[in-house]
Amino acid sequence: MTLLFPESFDVEAFALCFGIEPDQVPEDCRALITQSNFRYRVLEGDERDKTMLKVLKRVDDGNVAVAGKKRIQDWEKGWGENFKLFLNSGNEEDLTPKYIRAGLPLRFKGEFIHSADANFEFNWYKVYRHWLTTTWLQGFDTIFEFGCGSGYNLPALARLTGARQIIGLDWASSSVDIANRLGETTDLNIKGQLFDFFEPDFDVVVPANSAFLTIGALEQTGNQFGAFLDFILNKKPNLCVNVEPIVEFLDQNNLVDYTSFRCEEARNFLRGYVDAIRTLERQGNATILKLVRSHFGSLMFEAFCQVIWRPSGP
Repeated sequence: MTLLFPESFDVEAFALCFGIEPDQVPEDCRALITQSNFRYRVLEGDERDKTMLKVLKRVDDGNVAVAGKKRIQDWEKGWGENFKLFLNSGNEEDLTPKYIRAGLPLRFKGEFIHSADANFEFNWYKVYRHWLTTTWLQGFDTIFEFGCGSGYNLPALARLTGARQIIGLDWASSSVDIANRLGETTDLNIKGQLFDFFEPDFDVVVPANSAFLTIGALEQTGNQFGAFLDFILNKKPNLCVNVEPIVEFLDQNNLVDYTSFRCEEARNFLRGYVDAIRTLERQGNATILKLVRSHFGSLMFEAFCQVIWRPSGP
């Protein structure tokens, strides 16, 4: 009998997304993988073509949100909706960002895929976040998540790292409210703070032994990340972990990758950041620890690439 979903997103597939060898995938991540249905099939023929056309037509019709300074009210509204849900329920799952949409095609290794489980992307992200947090964010006294949005990552950061303080920063006051509410209603040391990538507050106190984290947030700066990069160089955290869509990592000779390129370009997503970090390294002002393409993403674009580095120099 032919399986409807013959492929499985197994340990090897996750290892590719993590940028490690399969035998380096920790046992706790392996256990998490077995708890969800990660079966899928690769889209082929007309189904693949129609999916590509759907993405490209959305881009060509201007039916995509453009990143930048003007979107502050959009994010205020979006995170405000999450905040209201969380206030009513107290359930952390209500902090899941609304842009994670169940049941849509996804992308993996230059192909579109359709999953057996409508919550594939959500479950995939929980495994990815667990690995990222337990691998890179251990041993820090303070962890700053810039662009923390709905606050969905903050409890996981607190529980998985044991850091003394988790600080969620965002330019939307509703996001800051979520972070502070989490600190008030749990035994987790979480607090919120207003912060704007485009106009960073250099009065933010960054204690010794701190890590900076962005997940799908720095993407919103396009090529205007310079002010935040200056902030990082000024504050000199012990580690910077940026998990973002990186347009430069895409293969524009691959049709599926090209749809992501077109979408990221139309949405004015992050570009030039990796080159800027490489320049800093050549100048002796940064040390790059990891640059990894994720090979995984949503219907519209590939996300979750890793740019992991630390500022150095005087």
